[in-house]
Amino acid sequence: MFARLLQAALFAGACLLAHPGQAAPMAFIPPGDTVGSEYGAANDSWSMGRGIIFGVAKRQSITGVGLLHDLSGIDLSYGLYEISTSSVTLTRLATLAAGGSTINTDGRSWIDYGFAGLVLDPGKQYLLEFAFRGDANSNFYYDNQNLRWDQGAFTGMDGTLGDELGNFVVAGLRIDASDVAAIPEPGSLALMAFGIAMVARRRPALARRAPTAG
Repeated sequence: MFARLLQAALFAGACLLAHPGQAAPMAFIPPGDTVGSEYGAANDSWSMGRGIIFGVAKRQSITGVGLLHDLSGIDLSYGLYEISTSSVTLTRLATLAAGGSTINTDGRSWIDYGFAGLVLDPGKQYLLEFAFRGDANSNFYYDNQNLRWDQGAFTGMDGTLGDELGNFVVAGLRIDASDVAAIPEPGSLALMAFGIAMVARRRPALARRAPTAG
């Protein structure tokens, strides 16, 4: 009986501590330009792909990505990649999520894609990128002046164009992200589970020793 209680407590503790919080969308906005600017109808090199590179300061669970743009009848695609970088270019190492659809927006609007949660780890670099052929109704960008910035758990952000780093503008982009709780060391988790199991074991014993009314 005690062994079963300990096993159940250990499993419950692991599930509780490893489960991420509720994901919330974070729009990436450089501190040097928090308003952005709108430009005329054109493809403006979106056929090459425009995006943002970043790292994370702590583990993040990602369940969706979005682009703020004005499109009509456009086949839009997205990709979230693990990358490596040199001083001026990036290399895609692995595709973490990808997809797309035909888009019709009512003016400039958020275009969001959701997917099964994936976890991004500190010490790695990532790229969120969107691409389309044809002309946008208008193009919207923030001017970050090639200055990288940090925002929340995201670090070293900068705009990209194709495989090139240091693009002086960055599109309106966002990610649905939440912190992933650190999983405790096995010894700490076992100790916590042992305490829970001991409490559960003592309750029947205390009930048996409780005095009866005379």
